[in-house]
Amino acid sequence: SVVTTPHLRAELIAHAPDGVAPGAPLWVGLQIAHQPGWHTYWKNPGDSGLPTELAWSLPAGVSSGEIAWPVPRKIPIGNLANYGYEGTVLLPVPLAVAAEFKAPAALTGAAEMEIRLKASWLVCSKECIPEDGEFLLKLPLQGSTALHKADFDAAFAAQPAPLDQPGAIAIDGNRLQVRLAGLPASAQGKTLDFFPETGEVIHTAAVLGKDWTQAWQGDAWTASVPLDAQRSASPQVMPVVVALAEADRQPGQPIAWRAEAPVSGNWPSV
Repeated sequence: SVVTTPHLRAELIAHAPDGVAPGAPLWVGLQIAHQPGWHTYWKNPGDSGLPTELAWSLPAGVSSGEIAWPVPRKIPIGNLANYGYEGTVLLPVPLAVAAEFKAPAALTGAAEMEIRLKASWLVCSKECIPEDGEFLLKLPLQGSTALHKADFDAAFAAQPAPLDQPGAIAIDGNRLQVRLAGLPASAQGKTLDFFPETGEVIHTAAVLGKDWTQAWQGDAWTASVPLDAQRSASPQVMPVVVALAEADRQPGQPIAWRAEAPVSGNWPSV
């Protein structure tokens, strides 16, 4: 369940506190420990890079969900800006066990379920190197698998919390005017990081400098963000994440929020 390269260590781990059964919480995840100076990417990698991809092979009656991406960080590389992960990150994925799932023990006498994963990632420092690995995890069917509970708890704590209100994005010439309402008191008045889930829309490097602005109007956070001159996407809805700066994060409190914001106005021609 472990693949090691000169740039990182990747391990397939699981969290099944109530064993493997229909309706029981069951999570697996790829945990990546980067060597110093190296990073991999979020679902929107920013100006360059590729997100980590996971392809699962699971027993009949077991299905996988999407990666529950933790909040990334902004990683400047020269005059580019990327969204990704340094240090150690866990990419959790929920598994659903159907009512018709037949435990392998009934068929083969085995007391374990085999989970296979083919993963690929782009790991970068000053240069980028594509890597991949194949993983096999044998998960006990009975009892609790919770050795990595702290790792999964930390990954869940780094998930953006959904906002009750959808937010709004208006196209204003070559800029986007973003408005997110309903943010909690713990975030109000703070400077927030901005991460659009849709790639190739905004000028990513601008959010590292002075080419964008943000402000508060009551409990609503607003931002003016420049479009990318090489924009290739014109979405009607943009899922976006805002996050507290690391210095403002408090244990046990949400650190980021997510909204799916409808886009109004006319996109400039690409």
